[in-house]
Amino acid sequence: MSCWIRLGIEPTQDLDAIRLAYRGRLPAHHPETDPEGFQALREAYEQALRLAREHDLASASQEQPAADTPPPALLRFYQLLEAPALRFDPQAWQRYILELDELPLDELDQLSGQLLHCLHDCGPLSHQCARLLAERLAWADQLLRMDNPQAAEALLERLQQPDPFDTGLMRDWPAIAQMETLWFFRSLEYSFHQRPLFEYQAFANVHTCLAIPDDTALIQRVLVQCCHAGVASPTFHAQLLERQAQGEDTQDLLYLLARQATLLGAEQDALALWLRLHQEHQHPHAERWLIDLCTRQQPQRLPLLIQSLDCLTPPASWPDDLADPAQAWGSPGQSAQTLARWAEAGRHPLDGIARVFIEWRLDGDDELPLLAWLLQEQADHDLHRLYWYAWALQRGDTGLLHLILAQQPSADPLDALILTGFQRQAAQQLHWLEHSPVARALTHYCANLEPDTPLPAGLLADPIRPLCREWLRRMRQYSAQAIYALNQHFDMQRMFTTPFTLTLQGHMAEAGLVLPPMASGEALWEWHRQQLFMLAALDQPTRWQAMIDPALTEQLRYPDDHPFAATHALLLRHPNGGLLGSLDRQDPMQTFLAARLSTLPRALESERLPDAAQLFDCLDNDDGSLLEHHPLGYLLFCLTLYHCRALGEQQRAELGERLAAVSLPGAWFEPWRQGLMEGKTRHLPAKVLNELGLESRPVNDLLDALDHLLNHARPPKTRALRALQKVKDDPNQDPGLRCAIMAVLGWTERMLLNELQQAPAPAWAFWTLNSRLNRTGFALHLLAAVGCVSLSTQLPALNVVMAILVISGALRRLRDFGQGVPTLALLLVLSRVLPAVPLFLLGMPGDKLPNRYGPVPGQGEALEGGLQATLRRFDNQ
Repeated sequence: MSCWIRLGIEPTQDLDAIRLAYRGRLPAHHPETDPEGFQALREAYEQALRLAREHDLASASQEQPAADTPPPALLRFYQLLEAPALRFDPQAWQRYILELDELPLDELDQLSGQLLHCLHDCGPLSHQCARLLAERLAWADQLLRMDNPQAAEALLERLQQPDPFDTGLMRDWPAIAQMETLWFFRSLEYSFHQRPLFEYQAFANVHTCLAIPDDTALIQRVLVQCCHAGVASPTFHAQLLERQAQGEDTQDLLYLLARQATLLGAEQDALALWLRLHQEHQHPHAERWLIDLCTRQQPQRLPLLIQSLDCLTPPASWPDDLADPAQAWGSPGQSAQTLARWAEAGRHPLDGIARVFIEWRLDGDDELPLLAWLLQEQADHDLHRLYWYAWALQRGDTGLLHLILAQQPSADPLDALILTGFQRQAAQQLHWLEHSPVARALTHYCANLEPDTPLPAGLLADPIRPLCREWLRRMRQYSAQAIYALNQHFDMQRMFTTPFTLTLQGHMAEAGLVLPPMASGEALWEWHRQQLFMLAALDQPTRWQAMIDPALTEQLRYPDDHPFAATHALLLRHPNGGLLGSLDRQDPMQTFLAARLSTLPRALESERLPDAAQLFDCLDNDDGSLLEHHPLGYLLFCLTLYHCRALGEQQRAELGERLAAVSLPGAWFEPWRQGLMEGKTRHLPAKVLNELGLESRPVNDLLDALDHLLNHARPPKTRALRALQKVKDDPNQDPGLRCAIMAVLGWTERMLLNELQQAPAPAWAFWTLNSRLNRTGFALHLLAAVGCVSLSTQLPALNVVMAILVISGALRRLRDFGQGVPTLALLLVLSRVLPAVPLFLLGMPGDKLPNRYGPVPGQGEALEGGLQATLRRFDNQ
């Protein structure tokens, strides 16, 4: 087949047209997929070039005399380009250049342009070889005399680029192999230096069969490029291992080995190598790889690793002037790289403690979610302890930092790396806490505080306040005077991040309560658990109770003399919350807790009924969201508290103002409200209550119960109390009505507890006529009376004893129902007609609650857990 047919063009002497045709056909004949087609195309291309040059020579011979035939030097150059054994051999080109040195200058000058023109059209060749020719002929100095200097300059610039390998190594190769190898490695170099690395990776990963010259520099360069671009190669990895086995142990070799081990999936080998690079050479790529590995394999440790890699260099000393801004040097902080890593980690789909810790480090102010996890005993003890260390680096004083330094590294390499970073940071922060003038001044001020001792003025300077905040954020024990003085000098709420509970501790100090002395050694961790748990519970009790596992409260232990011991015992009794009514206002700690729990929703959820003072505080703290749309229930609630004598006159006056502010449409309202304030509990028509969205039965029961308490000074009947308790426990009922019932039940409970002050009389004490007698005791009285009757024939005086036993037993039995002498007289009258009437007293059950005649006979604790719990037990029986 003709070379012109193969190239798809008409015969021509235009070298550019031949080259363009060759390039157009080349993609269709790739050396790997179509080696024969590629060889035929290459031969056609070279033949076409040769025919075009021969035509030029023939034309020149026809136009010029015989003396103007092509010089032998140009013909030899054609042979140099066309011979595979010579085209890429620098020595062959050097020999040709030596031949040029023998030519006359005028002939050499004429030949120079022809050689330059040939190099433009000769296709791929060795830059080193062509550069030898260009330097010998000094083309760079002759650009201004050339017809096309731009093209010549471009060619010379291209020749300055080094060959990818020693092209002389290909002298014995076939032309096809030479061209393919040179093209491949030049493309590889171009992709690495001029294109994104993923393009290099894609190009290098294309499967091909290629001859590679035995050039050590080429192999090393390609190896490095593949490692950088992420191209895995078992061959390269084996070579690197062999070099390491031969004793080479440089940082570069470790990096290349680590990269190849990572790319080949040998992560354990890679981990050991990256750890060495990080620990021995502080290689920046090692940190990135370790973070990526941790993200994939152990995401719960990712925040710990980021924390441990943070590295700041502390100064050796600080200026003496406290107000000097240079005091900030070496203070606890984070590098910009670590902040960026926190932000990056925050975008990962992490969960559990990892997510909580990252959010704390990004925000810094909301510590409760982290504490809820830290204080709880965790199944993964090692992970738990590491997070304690990470927390202590931000919030721990010198004692905890010394404990971190004393820890022994784990056998796990990642945990050991994390601990090493923590220990480095602990040493830096200890250096700041023990040597910084700001930290030392604050420590000295708190330790030697005397009345009217001023805070060093330099600590109040604006640039120094962040350093004071860092010192104040660390958990430690303060004296009452110290914590009070610190809260006076520093506005804790305006600091970001806010020192945890220092404001609360200031209020506690005013009440004479301070944290116990700090423990020593490993017991210091437990000291922190105890104090952090209770401070969190006092600071945000509702949120804290919902956040923690109930088992956490049981895991903690407080000595009996601990200021938090009583409150902890109360929390143990109420694991699900609802402890407002059980708080003791005589205990300062529980007073603080009550102040934060005093809301109407918390009161309704309380397991014990709150007292009147607590309900008043709840009402005072109410923002209107609960009772705003329930005016009648709100009025009944305020009215019940208004009539309760447990409140002071000032509180009752405020309740009177609230009652006066309530307004409802209708002429009935004002007289009815006025009557209620005067103690007249008149029922409302069912129509009026229905218009207000209320049922008449519970409202009337409430008014009846209030009437018993207010006008008859005795508790309502047990049946009425049980009905009210059901309404109070129904979340679908009017909230104001529920609050009013809660107040009535609380009033009743206090009255019943007063009744319990009366000691129960034994059943045989027939002379205690104001005591209660149960059915068993009454039966014994009747048996004793029958015995007296049987003996009365022999001893008539026993009739008097019989009468006393019957009358005393019947009266005391009636007392068990809450009745008195009038009912006894009625029974005596009826017994004249129906002698068996007193026997009905044996079948009727007594009152299940204490009454004005004492506690329930035969029961040790009639109101165990309070009235509310007792009524609920009745409903479940």
